[in-house]
Parts: sequence; C-alpha cells; structure tokens
Amino acid sequence: MKSIVVIEDDPITRALLQQTLRRDGWRVLEAEDGEAGLSLVVENRPAAVLCDLHIPRRNGFQVCRMLRAQPELAGTKIIVTTGSRFGNDRLTALAAGADEYLVKPILPADLARVLPNVGADPVANGQVAVPAAPNEPCELKNVGLFKTAFPDDSDLRTTVRFWGVRGSLPTPGPTTVRTGGNTSCVEFRCGDQIIILDAGTGIRALGASLAQEFKGRDLHITILITHTHWDHIQGFPFFGPAYSPTNKLRILGYESAVGGLRTALFEQMETAYFPISLSQMAGRVVFEELEDMKFQIGPVAVQSVFSNHPGICLAYRLTTPGGVVVYMCDHEVYLRQERLTQERAGKPNAAALEFARREDEKLARFIGAADVLICDSQYDESEYPSRLGWGHTCMDDTVALALQAGAKRLCLFHHDPDHDDTKVDSMVERARLLVEESGKTLEVDAAREGQEIVLKAATAKK
Repeated sequence: MKSIVVIEDDPITRALLQQTLRRDGWRVLEAEDGEAGLSLVVENRPAAVLCDLHIPRRNGFQVCRMLRAQPELAGTKIIVTTGSRFGNDRLTALAAGADEYLVKPILPADLARVLPNVGADPVANGQVAVPAAPNEPCELKNVGLFKTAFPDDSDLRTTVRFWGVRGSLPTPGPTTVRTGGNTSCVEFRCGDQIIILDAGTGIRALGASLAQEFKGRDLHITILITHTHWDHIQGFPFFGPAYSPTNKLRILGYESAVGGLRTALFEQMETAYFPISLSQMAGRVVFEELEDMKFQIGPVAVQSVFSNHPGICLAYRLTTPGGVVVYMCDHEVYLRQERLTQERAGKPNAAALEFARREDEKLARFIGAADVLICDSQYDESEYPSRLGWGHTCMDDTVALALQAGAKRLCLFHHDPDHDDTKVDSMVERARLLVEESGKTLEVDAAREGQEIVLKAATAKK
C-alpha cells in the first residue's frame, strides 16, 4: 500500500488534501507541525511527504534537509506546498531536497500531476502508525526571565523606541535627517525586560545608549530576529553590550531557509568581512531557535506568525499590561500580489484569489485591535508593480490591512532607501487621506528614528 504524510497546520487545507488523497487510494497520515511530521515519516517510511513551507516546530526547508540526511528515506518523494510565490523559495526548497513545489491552493489536478508514478512505500515495516493527535495550544514558555533595575513607576509601562526604520540598506545623509537612515531596529521595554526587535544598523546607537544609561550595571537583553536578511542583522557586530563579559544576550528567532541564527550572524563576522569574530565577543550570547509560535518573555506574551516574504520571516505580536504591539517589518500583501501576477500572466484564477484573500484575513486577525502596528510600507502604488514579488507592501494595502484589523495606531515602516524625508511625508499624507475616506479611525504616522511611543496600563503607578 502507498502511504503519504501530510504536514500542514491549516486544518481546512489539511482536510481538503486528505479527502483528495484518500479518494485516490492513499493511506494518509497527518501532522500539524514539522516535528510531529518528521516523527511520522521516520516511523512509517511513506512513499511520499506533502509538507507546507511555513509550519511551526521545524519549517518545510528544515524538514526537507533532515529527511534527505537519512539514507533509508532516499526513496520517499518530498512535495513542498506553500502560499509563497517567491522564486527564491522554490529554488531553496529544491536545493534542500524537495522533488516538487506546489503553490497553493492545491487542486486535485496538481496532486495527480506530481504523484502518478509514486508506488508503494519503499520500506514496509509491517506497522500502521496512528496519525499524530492535534497539538494542544502551546503553553507559554518563560524565555529569558532577565532582571534589570528600572524606576518603580515604569513596571507597567510599555515603551517602544525606533532606532532604525529603513529597509534594504542604510541611507544616512541630509535628505533623511528627519526620518532616519538606519536599518531595522526597534527597542521594546516592559517592566524588567529589554527586548530588541531586529539588529539592523540602528542597534549600534541603541547599544551606546544602553551603555550610557546603565553605566557599568549588568545588562540582560533579548533580541528577537524576524529573519536573517542582511538589513535585519548587519548592525549586530557593532552592538557594544555584546562585548562586555558581564552582559547576557539571548537571541531568538526561527531557523531560516538555509541555516540557523548563529550561522547567519557568524558568517557576516568571518575574517573576509569583519575584523572580529563572533567567538571573540566577551558577552554571554545565547542563540535559541524558536519552535513554538507562542512563548513568554517575562511579563510579555509573544505570538508569532509567518509573513509573506522570501525565505522564513516572522511577524511578532507582543502583549503587555500596557497594550499590544505588532511588528510586521517585511511583508507583501497576498491579494494585490496575486491579482497583479494573474493580470500579467493573463490567466484568471478565482480559487487563487480566494486563497490570497483568506491569507490576508488571517494576518488581520493576528494583528487584531493592536494598540500599535509597525508595518512594512515600503512602496507607493506607482512603485509596487515594478517590485512585484520582492516581499514588500504597497502602503495603500498596509493602511487597508490596519483598518481591516481594527488597529489603533499605524507606524509606516521599512522605508525604501530611495525615499527621502519629503517622500515619506507625502506617503503619510496619502495614508491619512485613505483613513479619512474609509470613515474609520486610525492614527497614522511614519516610524522615525528617536520616536518614542508609551503605552500605560490603567493601573500603572503615578
């Protein structure tokens, strides 16, 4: 008999795949995450694996690499499924060991095309495995309960400060003075926690500020990395606190399409590129690859979701007594991307449009009524068509997403390196006009270096 393991965290997609495959004579084993899926594959040695790229607890790239590392599974066909239309993801998946790459929504004809020559399970072990039980909601873990002395009246205050707001590469100079020219880095504080979102070039000035503020006292810091594209990690070698032996740094993120966090940061500090290696940093630096999409950092509840960007990229939702902040730095809205792709191809596809609409709705639910939404707004409407598939959003769509979610405040973020202060100001004006035309309420501004946003809980001390 031929078996297939379906690794998919979306229950609707999983049910549709199961129905089609069973009708075609497959014994279907299901898993909701990569770790459970790997276990099923190893136990059953199926003829095929159908695995989504963006799944928790081992993403699809990892699953491919880990399965291909086991000789006894050489005969198992691996088919990657994804909502991503990025060409680089296809190439990376195939390089990781995938045999086929299907873009959602997956139709019966797609499965018939990639599975016709797959025979019985390559190695029968005489056992029938029970499909993995659905995972219970992940219990929030305490990740890095760091303690740092703060004034007594700040224990319920949530503070967000921008240190880098650009995308792609730094653009310092006279035309970006008001907005800022450093790449992505946002400081987030709540109670005893110092959390840094991304380590672009803005982290250098943040490190100097922390050293001045704490003056010899030990620093305990958590850095959340959305992804390892260079503009989000290139400032880390210049982060002063990492060189002090009494400081503790915990760096958290999801493994990328090609390797882990430590590997990415280490490679940019190799001798050919930088005079000091990662191993020479005197601070106690710990790297942790995230598996669960929900976890706890002290009083801060963190939830993550995959955004629509080449490779593996996360958005973070941080919930505190003071309010909710969502950081979605790199994202391309699904529906506009799909519409323009279809227009250029001259091939209308209603099912694909509906799938894209559902994906946008999922992200709107993730954002919810956030007090602050920091969101990719790199292009205007005239620029986006020439940047289709680059993984960034037209500002008009960012506003629409924020309005759909019911967010209270939107900070336009990840400014294009070609956008000077005047251009950024004009995009803010356009965004506010869109809000006014909608008849809804949403505060909009551009994220600017040095800008600080404070959220206070109702019971905060006075």
